[in-house]
Amino acid sequence: MDRLRSILSGENRRDYLKLEAYKYLGTGTLLMILIVLAGIYLSPLLYMGSTALKSEAQLADPDDPILPQSPQVYHYVSDESQSFRYTWRHPATFEYEGQELPVYEVIAQGKIYKYALLEDRGESGLFIDTEDPDAGPVEVDTAPASLSPSMAREQLEVALYNVEVDGTEKTLGLVNEFDDGSTLWMDPANVNAEPVRLPITVDEASLARDEQDLTMYHVPIDGETRELALLETTRNGATFVDPDTNDLIKVDERVRGLDPVYELEVHPENFKTAVETINYGRLFLNTSIVSLVGALGAMISATLVAYGFTRFNIPYANILFMILLATIMLPQQVTQIPTYILFRQLGWVGTLLPLIVPHFFGNAYNVFLLRQYMMGIPLELDEAARVDGANPLQILWHVIIPAARPALVAVYLFHFLFAWNEFQQALIYIGGNENNQVLAVGLQRFSQIYSSQQNLMMAAGVLTMLIPLIVFFLAQRIFMQGVVITGVEK
Repeated sequence: MDRLRSILSGENRRDYLKLEAYKYLGTGTLLMILIVLAGIYLSPLLYMGSTALKSEAQLADPDDPILPQSPQVYHYVSDESQSFRYTWRHPATFEYEGQELPVYEVIAQGKIYKYALLEDRGESGLFIDTEDPDAGPVEVDTAPASLSPSMAREQLEVALYNVEVDGTEKTLGLVNEFDDGSTLWMDPANVNAEPVRLPITVDEASLARDEQDLTMYHVPIDGETRELALLETTRNGATFVDPDTNDLIKVDERVRGLDPVYELEVHPENFKTAVETINYGRLFLNTSIVSLVGALGAMISATLVAYGFTRFNIPYANILFMILLATIMLPQQVTQIPTYILFRQLGWVGTLLPLIVPHFFGNAYNVFLLRQYMMGIPLELDEAARVDGANPLQILWHVIIPAARPALVAVYLFHFLFAWNEFQQALIYIGGNENNQVLAVGLQRFSQIYSSQQNLMMAAGVLTMLIPLIVFFLAQRIFMQGVVITGVEK
């Protein structure tokens, strides 16, 4: 307690606080540097995942946000109803003494008269001249059925309604209403068609209003920024709609200088497209077989060779081990041609065997890692097992393997990831056999087909590296424990 008081008093207190401040400052700075480095290292992976969830429209956006976002839209419904200018052609009628008479075109003396039919007498008819109705009835010796009705044309501003016809909602223009409650409608999409009479009233239809999806923008107004929907632009400004009140707001601001309002919009269907296009299930199965079986063979062979180098008195063991390590410097391309000829003679080309069998014959990297780890396992454990009557294989199984489990798992995982991402050997030996292709080759072919669609390419890439990512994040302790060669305290 006296020592603590002396530390926190006077100059000692000042020095102590300064030391603590430097310590926290240094720790914080180091943490920030690590976070920045981690962000830089993971940025390609984050970009790939983000692009895989974008649509083509999002990628075509000039601003192209990093996240899969799209400009937010507002569904605008105008307060005013829609109308349509329509020329209504219908048989003309003439009102005479309280009657609506149909009008016909009658040719007489080389002229065309418009007569209203007053009485149909079969082979003749009694008509009223619409231009001179006071002249009285005129008898025409022509059957009214053979005459052409006179057509009237009316310029109408018809109101548009949403009408349900045969279970389908259509936008039609109201031409006329009848006393029996039925209505006459025209189709704005086909103005030359005859109007249709429907047994519905106007009250059963709803007025059609102007509806459109408007892009939202951040608009500065009176010192504050508001989110408004762009309705139309003019030379010196624009008209916006307030989504809260549906009011129109005119702003003297160019739209080019405004920032759109973005909202998150992901497209997981890109992964479905990639899975269906590259036959992901088959490629995944082939890759899993190659990786799992090949990694098992690499671990077993490396374990046996490393065990021999560390536990048996082999003549010239150091020289043999140096020769083994020297194979690391031998490029794979040097042995590629004779190896291919050998596998072709065996009939293995086009199968998965060239990608699996060679790993059952050891690898210098794996042997070196396991040898260094096994050298740290005390020989006293072997001697104790030998005293109990264990033979070399029993010592390997019951003593060496349990003690070297971290290194063995690391070797297995290292080779699993290597085999999963293997492209060159898979392309050479099974590139022409679609049934035996692996994910790396399938991804390359997929990229050739969809080279212009980055979102699909990235989605296929994420699917390909999904398993290695999961394995890496779940087995970080094993990786770190396996690559650090440690001794065992006696």
